[in-house]
Amino acid sequence: MDVLQRMGPPPRVTAERPVVALERTAPADRANASALRRTFRTWLREWADPDTADDLALAVYEALANVVDHAYSTAERPGEMRLWAAVSPPLFGGRDLVVTVSDDGAWRRSTGYGWRGRGLPLMHTLARATVLSGSHGTTVQLRSRVSP
Repeated sequence: MDVLQRMGPPPRVTAERPVVALERTAPADRANASALRRTFRTWLREWADPDTADDLALAVYEALANVVDHAYSTAERPGEMRLWAAVSPPLFGGRDLVVTVSDDGAWRRSTGYGWRGRGLPLMHTLARATVLSGSHGTTVQLRSRVSP
């Protein structure tokens, strides 16, 4: 996964740089979704306790998996998926984490039976989730309070 590895770790929060962002873009496939989840989880360990980090990494993966499964289903090749995350400067009670997963595809509702359809409810359970979808793509925003 050269695309993800070349960028290296984001800089740490300092007085001169009070907010640190993680930005990654990759082709929308399962291998890249898993790699982005691992990258996010590694980045997040500085900002959240292990249980919270695991929950948020799961929510992020669900958003990425939705891109893989739905966004480009009618396209000849997978398009791109984007992951952006940032933490706020210290606030009373921790920091605010904002994560955005976005694509340029077209939303397609699942027609499968059984296990399908649990990703969005899971995201809403694990974080404050907002989903905006239109003809030019879908954006999922996840928000949570974290405290290093």
